[in-house]
Amino acid sequence: MLLFCMECLKIFPIPLAYSFQPYILSGKGVLTMKQLILDWNRKTESSRLWEFGVNTCHATLWLRRDLPAQLKHEHNALGFQYVRFHGILNDDMDVMRADGTFHFERVIKAYEAVLKAGMKPFVELSSMPSALQSADSKICFYGFRNSPPESWKTWKELIASFTRALLEHFGEEEIKTWYFEVWNEPDIPFWTGSMEEYFKLYDLARAAVKSVCPACRVGGPATSKTKWIPEFVAHASKPSADDPSEGIRCDFISTHAYPSDLAFLDAADGAVALQEAGVLRMLYSAARSVIDAAWGPDFPLFIGEWNSSAGPYAFNHDECNNAPFICKTMSELRGICCGSMYWNATDIYEEGGFHYTPFHGGYGMINVNGFPKSSYHAFRFLHETGSEELAARFSGEPREEHGVLASQEGNELRLLVWNYRQPETEGVPLEFSLPELTSSSGTIERILPGHGSAYETWLELGKPDFLNRETFDALDAASRTTVQPLNVSEPVSVPSGTAALLKIRLL
Repeated sequence: MLLFCMECLKIFPIPLAYSFQPYILSGKGVLTMKQLILDWNRKTESSRLWEFGVNTCHATLWLRRDLPAQLKHEHNALGFQYVRFHGILNDDMDVMRADGTFHFERVIKAYEAVLKAGMKPFVELSSMPSALQSADSKICFYGFRNSPPESWKTWKELIASFTRALLEHFGEEEIKTWYFEVWNEPDIPFWTGSMEEYFKLYDLARAAVKSVCPACRVGGPATSKTKWIPEFVAHASKPSADDPSEGIRCDFISTHAYPSDLAFLDAADGAVALQEAGVLRMLYSAARSVIDAAWGPDFPLFIGEWNSSAGPYAFNHDECNNAPFICKTMSELRGICCGSMYWNATDIYEEGGFHYTPFHGGYGMINVNGFPKSSYHAFRFLHETGSEELAARFSGEPREEHGVLASQEGNELRLLVWNYRQPETEGVPLEFSLPELTSSSGTIERILPGHGSAYETWLELGKPDFLNRETFDALDAASRTTVQPLNVSEPVSVPSGTAALLKIRLL
């Protein structure tokens, strides 16, 4: 995640009252109602990029019991296949000692926990062991050491020994299904070296991994805001002194983006200024164009980190509107990226120290009490979409806030509908009819404040720091969605800042 250096960033909470207005205003101010238009002749296989993976904080948290348990649940309920986290080489993992010896017992335990959760590692090769650092420099509460190595030769030996330990313990057939990513966000203070020094770090790490297991997949640059993609693609397209292999010296591109224009602030509190949510589509489309021109449209591009803002402890991570943001973003990045890793799976999180307030703007999909947030339910809705997608749109002039992902599973039509509230707006209500399905029956499940989003209920309860049994039960109930019968002959309303999943039996 992006570096932060403040205790709390705040945004204004969303209004507690949500309007169920039956009609929306057209551009001319005339009340209109939308129709959902389906093209049954345009069907494609779903890419399922939202199920690729997810992030957690740093490696030693995988030696706990609670975090692996939450991730096993998310794997089963949300379909996540890979997990990425910082700091597998951190001092708290005891990888390299002062005498220069390497030790990988904790590394093995962490990755065993990942596999027992039903997932596979998306290995992030970071940070720099203190015994190898060229300067005493670190960031984050848990100590991410961010300097280049004192000895580049030893860095290569470390990564080769690391890979060999994985190979000997897990076997080639297993680790060749993993991904090996070199570092995290080297364009900001997670790395104190230059871009050229990062390329050297990458080249030596790639050469080390491939020397032990040629089938292993190695990539980067894991930058923030999709930076350095043209430079990295150009660098990895030709041999280098540290990695003289021919061809494309990269197996995948990973990079990060958040739709906020403030990465971090040096203040006690402040507002996170959000940009229009389509900024992620714009950034990854630009990265995709660079990759396509050099390596072709099938080369893997991963959304290595993303959320509704980069600001730590920003309450938009907790609120109901995060659900339509997620649905909108995942829909727009289909065909651009092949996999998503949302930041973050859980509020068991330590970049700025642990926080125990039920809602503190944490990045996670599950809060510290185990309550699923609206973001969790958004990924669950995405997971429950069908394997075959249909072209779908609303009638009238398109609205950036409104969207639908139509899919089919057997004889069931599944419609994921969202209404994203743009920053600093009151939102635009959405109501639509289903004219083609008047004789069908089905159900509707919604993510609403107090019904799948407990944050707004917590506000109503006075924002208690600690929960007694009564407030715990109230928030537990508010974190759950409800499924109701759907009368397809009646209009469907989706208020601003919410999402809904419709399941309709086809006759």
